[in-house]
Amino acid sequence: MFERRQDIRQETLDLIYTFMRRAIKERATDIHWEPYVEDKKEGMVVRFRVDGLLKDVERFTNEKTNIGSIVNAIKLMANMDSTQRREQQDGRLTFRNEEVEFDVRAASMPTIIGEKIVMRLMDRSRYCMKLADLGMRPEVMQPVVSLIDRAEGFVVISGPTGSGKTTSLYSILQQIYSRQKNICTIEDPVEVKFPGINQVQVDPNFGMTFVTGLRAIMRQDPNVIAVGEMRDAQTVRTALEAALTGTLVFSTIHARDSVNTIIRMLDMGVEPFFVANALTGVIAQRLVRLVCKICKGKGCSQCANIGYKKRTGLFEILKISDKMRELILKRAPADEVRRAATQEQMVPFTQSCVPLVEEGLTTKEEVDRVLSLD
Repeated sequence: MFERRQDIRQETLDLIYTFMRRAIKERATDIHWEPYVEDKKEGMVVRFRVDGLLKDVERFTNEKTNIGSIVNAIKLMANMDSTQRREQQDGRLTFRNEEVEFDVRAASMPTIIGEKIVMRLMDRSRYCMKLADLGMRPEVMQPVVSLIDRAEGFVVISGPTGSGKTTSLYSILQQIYSRQKNICTIEDPVEVKFPGINQVQVDPNFGMTFVTGLRAIMRQDPNVIAVGEMRDAQTVRTALEAALTGTLVFSTIHARDSVNTIIRMLDMGVEPFFVANALTGVIAQRLVRLVCKICKGKGCSQCANIGYKKRTGLFEILKISDKMRELILKRAPADEVRRAATQEQMVPFTQSCVPLVEEGLTTKEEVDRVLSLD
C-alpha cells in the first residue's frame, strides 16, 4: 500500500483507492481520469478499460470534489512533479489489494481543459502465464514451440496496442527458461521482474537505449535476448545482427498481421538481407472477448450485462521458409507474400477464428470488431 504523504489529504487518497479497488474487482487494465467542461462547469469523468473497451464509471463536478487535488495526489503517488502541468510525465507506484500486488504505471498529459491521467494496473500474475493459458490451440502451439525451441534465430511478436504482446513475450521466456541459459532483456519499462533473468531498463538519461542495451548484452555471452519493443530501424537492425551471431532473439512490434510485420520492418529502412537471413518467424496476435459462460451472451450481473467476460488470444503464425526469404529479398508486395504464406499452411486470422465461433466461445461480431473486417 502507498504510504500517505503529508501533502495528500486522506479523503483524496481514499477516493483514489476506492476507484483502484473497484477497477481491480471489475478486471480493468486501465483507469482514465479525464477532465471535462459541461454547461460551463468543470468536472472529471472516470473510465475503466475492461476486456479492451472503455466504459464510463463515474462523473463528478468540481463543486463537489476538488479535481485538482485528485490529479496532484496521483502525480505525487507516482513520483511525478505535481507543480508541472504543461508537460507530459510518466511515473509508477505499487499497490497491494488483498494478497495481490499490482505495479501501476501512471501517465499525465495536458489537455486544453486540464490534465488527464491514465493509470495502467499490471497484475504480476497476469504475465506469469503458460503458453497454453494464452489460448493457443494445438495447431498454433506446435509451430510456436518449433520457433522458440531453437538455439538461434529471430522471432517477432506483433499486434496493435493492447493485443497481449508483452504477456506472450514473458510466457515464451518462461517456457524456455533454464539455468543453463543466459537470458537477458532490454525493456522500457521492465513490466515484471523475473528471478534468473537479467533485465535491463531503458534510460536515455544515462545513455541506455534499446540499441546501446542490445550491444551491451551482446558482450555478456547471451543465449537468449528479448527486446521489449522495436520502434526504429536501428533497433531492428541491431536485433537482427544479434540473431545472425547465433543468439535466439525475441521482440515485439506494432503491426496489423504477420505479413505486414515483415513489410513494416522493410519500410523502416532495414535492408532485406538482414530480415531474410535472420528472421525465423512471426507470431501475430489479437485478443477477442469470450462469451459469458453464465448467460451465454445475453448479459447478466456476472458480466455487467455485456454478454462477454474475459478474453483469449487469436493467433497467426508465419514461419520463414526459403520461399519467404526469396520474396523478402526482392521486396515483394504484401499480397504476394500473403498468398505464398497461405500456400505454406499459414492460417490467417480470418480462418483461425472460425473454431472459436463454431464452438460458441466468441461471436462473429466480436471477431469482426477486433479484426476490423467489413
